[in-house]
Amino acid sequence: MSKDGIIQQDDRNHVKSVGRAASLLIALAQEGRELSLTELSNKTGLHVSTAHRLLATLMVYHLVEQNQVTGKYRLGLEALHLGTAVLQQLDLRQEVLPFMRELSKLTGETANLSILDGNEVVYVEKVEGSSPLRLFSRIGHRAPAYCTGAGKVLLSEMSLDDVRTILRSQGMVPLTPNTLTTFEEFLLALEFVRLHGYAFDDEECEIGASCIAVPIRGHKGKIVAALSISGASVRFGPARRSQLVQMMVETSRNASVRLGFREDGFAGTPAGLS
Repeated sequence: MSKDGIIQQDDRNHVKSVGRAASLLIALAQEGRELSLTELSNKTGLHVSTAHRLLATLMVYHLVEQNQVTGKYRLGLEALHLGTAVLQQLDLRQEVLPFMRELSKLTGETANLSILDGNEVVYVEKVEGSSPLRLFSRIGHRAPAYCTGAGKVLLSEMSLDDVRTILRSQGMVPLTPNTLTTFEEFLLALEFVRLHGYAFDDEECEIGASCIAVPIRGHKGKIVAALSISGASVRFGPARRSQLVQMMVETSRNASVRLGFREDGFAGTPAGLS
């Protein structure tokens, strides 16, 4: 933090009020006990009146609670929920990573783990393949949902209204001649995922690159991530694609079971292979 208690950021992107509110949350988390308004003001360098206004706002969102007896402040239950969500995502990566390594070893292709963040696919883990002509990707990379196998998987169980909202916010700009550019085409792709348990990206995002994606489900049965392998399209011909799909569906099953999903919730042999 700086001398006024605020974490320094690039001034072009730094919203001061958000930074000040964050400094209060960080102070409460670091101290691990209830703090008075004066203590929080001293720890963050914020004026008492500013700290009071920000705390009142954070209380509305249940990120902070106030002890009605002492008047002191502590982190609220919503802060616990946020922390739990972070831990769940970290656990997701840790638990799925061994399956990704095995999948990459068996196929020679790069394995990716991704989640949906707003209207974009975000890659949160990666295992580099051994095959030549590997495709560049990195952890933290974002991609449109409408032209990726992972995006199709992650949107496959959403309501039509939510899917429509995401597609409208992104637009369906044709990145290649194979990109799906209409809502109707994309709905058919989602129906394919629901019926068969996997999705393709046939050079829809990048010419010469293909992908197969499968869902990873959590203990509640909901899709929590997408697991995909990506590589040069020349290695994703019909005969090998059938083998890859079988491996992907099996990996999807095993990884989901590891996360607590009931194995009997899976369909049998994937259909529609060509």
